[in-house]
Amino acid sequence: MPVNIRSLMKIQHPLLFLLLGATGIAAEAEPLKFNRDVRPILSETCFHCHGPDEHGRKADLRLDSLAGAIADLGGYQAIVPGDLKKSEAWWRIISDDEDELMPPPKSHL
Repeated sequence: MPVNIRSLMKIQHPLLFLLLGATGIAAEAEPLKFNRDVRPILSETCFHCHGPDEHGRKADLRLDSLAGAIADLGGYQAIVPGDLKKSEAWWRIISDDEDELMPPPKSHL
């Protein structure tokens, strides 16, 4: 099924940029760079639970490095560069299930 860019852009979530960029859907003047383009978004919305602080980290998922973001988590990956549908983060962002939704509603992020 083709991706409808206009309908995706209605979802105003910062991680959408990450995932669209990772799939090549977003038209960028220059290539997407993790530390310049992605890491700041993750820092604002995800590092509270999935960042460098090992005491605050949840689910053994680190998103503060590219290696952590694309690591094999036992049969799935948070981010699968080039494959939006295989990226667990995408499914968590668009989930209707409050137990699965990321960031969690109670975080107000």
